[in-house]
Amino acid sequence: MQRVLWTAAVVAAATVTASAHANSVSYASYVVEGRTVHAVIRLPLDDVDLLLRLDRDLDGQVSGEELDASTAAIRTYLAKHLRVVANGAPVAESLERVGIWRDGSAFQYLEGHLSFQAVRAVGELSMHTDFLIELYPSHKTLAHISAAGHEEPFTFDSTATYERRIAPDRMTTVAIVVIGVAILGLLVMARRRKTAAAIVMVLIAAAAQADVIMSAPALNATLKTLERLKRQTAAQARPDREEALFQLGVEADRLASIMNLEVESHGMQERELLDIALGRTKELGVGVAYNRDKKKFFYDGAAFAEYLTEAPRGAHAAAAEFKLLSYRFYQSAATDIAPLVASADAKKRFLARYPGFDANAELRLYLAVDYRDLHRRYLEAGDHANAATCRQLARAQCLRIVRQYPRTEQADAARQLLRGLTLR
Repeated sequence: MQRVLWTAAVVAAATVTASAHANSVSYASYVVEGRTVHAVIRLPLDDVDLLLRLDRDLDGQVSGEELDASTAAIRTYLAKHLRVVANGAPVAESLERVGIWRDGSAFQYLEGHLSFQAVRAVGELSMHTDFLIELYPSHKTLAHISAAGHEEPFTFDSTATYERRIAPDRMTTVAIVVIGVAILGLLVMARRRKTAAAIVMVLIAAAAQADVIMSAPALNATLKTLERLKRQTAAQARPDREEALFQLGVEADRLASIMNLEVESHGMQERELLDIALGRTKELGVGVAYNRDKKKFFYDGAAFAEYLTEAPRGAHAAAAEFKLLSYRFYQSAATDIAPLVASADAKKRFLARYPGFDANAELRLYLAVDYRDLHRRYLEAGDHANAATCRQLARAQCLRIVRQYPRTEQADAARQLLRGLTLR
């Protein structure tokens, strides 16, 4: 039996099945008047907040003052991801204002009003957007474009460019350059934005049908919580600092678990979100990293260790120590006798101090695996007496788990372990 994450199944059971990123669609409106292109861009606020960190006081809301303070960053972002070419020449943008817009379900969007001034009346127009590709490489922006008396919908993504010749007599010639986007045929036929949005949402949902495990809004909320707790650990006195330390460890541990479940379920589908999580936690001084040998993300447990130093008999002492023991167990190579003996002894001390701890079934399973591994190492070293002792200790732990915690995952694992410890 390998040292695997026994809790993965429990975490998986808590996930909700839904279409991946169903809410992460942006909207845009473009109006061409003479030599001016007016644009209104609406991007999901949670996504933009994750990228640009608009919510500076970490209260979960983006205020008008915070928007004002972030105007330069918003302008830079919009300019980077929205390109307008008029009459064959790129046109610079002018950001007129930013605000918050809510749709019918009160979902919040960052709304930016921009204008583009060409040197003469726009006769040929080309536009391309690739908003939020840092989070979702296939992100789409549903647009409504009005030019020379003609109105039409268009869907932008990283592969789609809108191109049009605007004739003075208002005769319409539409050329749409699209690479590999099958849904656009339906969108061109749609005449109302709600209809277009509904079509896109249905098609995205039909294509994805994936469990949403790691999302930009959830990651954004977690990173804000981590940053807020880091501030509290630096500013607050005991006992508030101790509580903040423990909660910091809990949040970091939860983030690592979600990252693992995401990779196990979807591979590197959410590479962008995973990279953001690793980059931001490193910036915060929160040690979440990938262990190449174990092929898992782990939290280094620093906040739990600091909590135990400051509050060795605190309300969360048992939970903090259990987490540290579990990290060592999962990351152990189990190849050397001395570290295995030390690991088993630490678990025995924990069980003696906290006989009623609610995760002791899992800890006893860790201990049984330690003894099983010691049995193997002693056999390899030719020490048959110690090998036999450790085999008996492993069996005793397994039998106790089966007896004391029946109908649990740990009991099932203990039964499996027992089969490998039976003398033949």
